[in-house]
Amino acid sequence: MPSSPKPAPLPRGEGLVWSVIGTLLSGPIVWGFIGALVDRQLDTDRTFLAIGVVVGAVVSMYVVYLRFGRETAEEKEKRSQS
Repeated sequence: MPSSPKPAPLPRGEGLVWSVIGTLLSGPIVWGFIGALVDRQLDTDRTFLAIGVVVGAVVSMYVVYLRFGRETAEEKEKRSQS
């Protein structure tokens, strides 16, 4: 039976910082752009742009937490043994 694929290793050092920054910036930019498109279609005055930027910021912070902030079971075990 084939084993499940291992996740890609997380970047370290400067690569980690740029990865987090890129994730934090891309959320508000993408969702803000989507909000701007909705504003244009509905002829509203930047309402959905603001909503999109806020939603994008919250979602990108959550993604950073999931990807880089959580402790894995292995890390918890190592910490409890020391």
